[in-house]
Amino acid sequence: MRSVEEIIPHMREIGRVLVKYNMVERRAFDFGVGIKLYPSEIHTLSTVDQLGGCGVTELARESGVTKGATSQLVSKLVKKGLMVKEPDPENGSKVILRLTELGKRASDNHYKFHLSHDRAFINFLQEMTEEELLVFDEICSKMNEWMDNYLK
Repeated sequence: MRSVEEIIPHMREIGRVLVKYNMVERRAFDFGVGIKLYPSEIHTLSTVDQLGGCGVTELARESGVTKGATSQLVSKLVKKGLMVKEPDPENGSKVILRLTELGKRASDNHYKFHLSHDRAFINFLQEMTEEELLVFDEICSKMNEWMDNYLK
């Protein structure tokens, strides 16, 4: 087993990545629809798009955030004309979230952006062996648990 002193440089590297990620999360981007969107907003649109529509509870679960925070985000996206709330035909007390044409265009452009902008990292992951990809997934899972401990 390695000593703590041997691990600290690796922890610093993860720390630098997290700082940069936090900086990205605070920037708004235009995904070709004339509206600047924060990563949480465009990722919400993309999740609804991938699910083909969903309820707030399902969106919150998929996004890993609280139902309250999800509801606030949905309200912003509805006001921006990117999402609509439709009555659930199977349960009148629920709503189904769907993208507007503008929201769908933003989601599609977001996907294209990542295919282009993240090409080098996508290639890196694609070239991993199955075993390496399992290790990567395990590291991501452990980092998720690590961050969960800060949020308690």
